[in-house]
Amino acid sequence: MRIMRKHVLLLVQTMVLMLAIASLTACQKEIYSEYPAYGTLFFSADSIDWKGEIRPVHSFSPGQTVYVGITIENDGAYITRATQTWTLRGLDTDEVRTETKKVVDPVGHEPVWTFTAPMEEGEYSVTFKEKYSFSAQQRNGTIFGESATLSSKFRVRQ
Repeated sequence: MRIMRKHVLLLVQTMVLMLAIASLTACQKEIYSEYPAYGTLFFSADSIDWKGEIRPVHSFSPGQTVYVGITIENDGAYITRATQTWTLRGLDTDEVRTETKKVVDPVGHEPVWTFTAPMEEGEYSVTFKEKYSFSAQQRNGTIFGESATLSSKFRVRQ
């Protein structure tokens, strides 16, 4: 009889432990990846200081170094890699330049690109698009994603 009580007690303790484990795992919050939320794409004639005041510039001299930055409004979450595509186009001409950058662990890092202003005067645009690989699934179950395209214009003049 004593052996049977020990077995029953052991069985009850095991069941209580299993219920406790099941209730703890059921209470865990689901983890989902998030896209970053970007603000505006802007141009600068100086290197971009993210801690200082941003002073956008919309006109450059031919051959001048142009810095392009994008502010972040929400960092996003669980992004392991991003592939950024930056494209410079003349509004009256064909595509001038496209550059692809791979960024590891991009969460919280503002996208930046540097290029030399075209030698021809005119109006130009820069577009930005990003593809993501996530370490946690999105709510729809996928682990890949893509940002909206951001763009802005600037002028080159003598």
